[in-house]
Amino acid sequence: MAKDLRYASLLDIYGGVLTDKQRDMLELYYNEDLSLSEIAEGAEISRQGVRDAIKRGEETLDDLEKKIGCVKMMEKYDRLLDIVKEGCDGIIADCRSYTTTKNVIEKLERIKSAVANGRQ
Repeated sequence: MAKDLRYASLLDIYGGVLTDKQRDMLELYYNEDLSLSEIAEGAEISRQGVRDAIKRGEETLDDLEKKIGCVKMMEKYDRLLDIVKEGCDGIIADCRSYTTTKNVIEKLERIKSAVANGRQ
C-alpha cells in the first residue's frame, strides 16, 4: 500500500469526524510514518485490521473533501496569493527603478483581475 501524503492534510482538516480508531491509525501511518505491522503490534490487532481501518478512514476523508473542498480551496488561494506576491514584487521593482506609472498600473490591473477571477 503506497502512501498518499495528501491524507496528512486531509486528516488535519477533517480528522475530527473519523472514529477514534481510524484517526489514531491514520495519524500513526501518515504523521508518525509507522508501518502497518508496527501499528498492528501496538494496537494488538492484525495487520489487515489496521489496513481496513486506514482504508475506511481514507474513504471518509475523500468523501468529505469531495463534498466540502477545503483542500482544493486552500490550494486555489495559495495560487492566488502567489500571483499577488509576484505582482507586488514587480511593482516594488518598478518603483525602485523609477519606471513609468503606466507599468505600475498594468501590474495592479493584473493583480486586481487575478483576485476577481479567484473569487469565482
